[in-house]
Amino acid sequence: MLMSSKTDLEFERNPRRQQELRLRPFADSVYRFIFGPDIEIKRFDKEAVLDREFAIDVRVRLRTGQILLGQEKFLSAAFSRYNSLTVDHMQNPQEEGDWFKLAAQMYFTGYEAVGGFSPWILVDWTALVLATLRGEVGWHDNVNRDGRAQASFRWVDLDTLPDACIIARSS
Repeated sequence: MLMSSKTDLEFERNPRRQQELRLRPFADSVYRFIFGPDIEIKRFDKEAVLDREFAIDVRVRLRTGQILLGQEKFLSAAFSRYNSLTVDHMQNPQEEGDWFKLAAQMYFTGYEAVGGFSPWILVDWTALVLATLRGEVGWHDNVNRDGRAQASFRWVDLDTLPDACIIARSS
């Protein structure tokens, strides 16, 4: 029988992890709304190579059999006033974050609300990367202020994203 490490147990009990697990069904509903009811959804956790190496959290298999790989960010309602899409920049001063390895095709960001998310957005990550390269996206830098992490992140206001980068969004 496999034993979970103390670190694994702490990870599973972390409030952010609990929030993520609680909100997954709402994200699944959004994916089904966008791509149709007959999709298959699979998630990759921290032990999966896709998550560790390429920051891939989810795979959506469409009715055609084709797949879309994505990153998901489920954020607390208290932060909805920021209305932003965020990407980890540096995990600590020596370790590059998701900004440098994110190989997703889509990126979902949603803020927790009663019965789901408000707001939420599904972004075409490739289009956003290319728009960033062309200087069309105004990313900002910030650092984690909760005292538990040394991570920095980049963020952009959802309302400033070019339309060509948006697959779907809440109204």
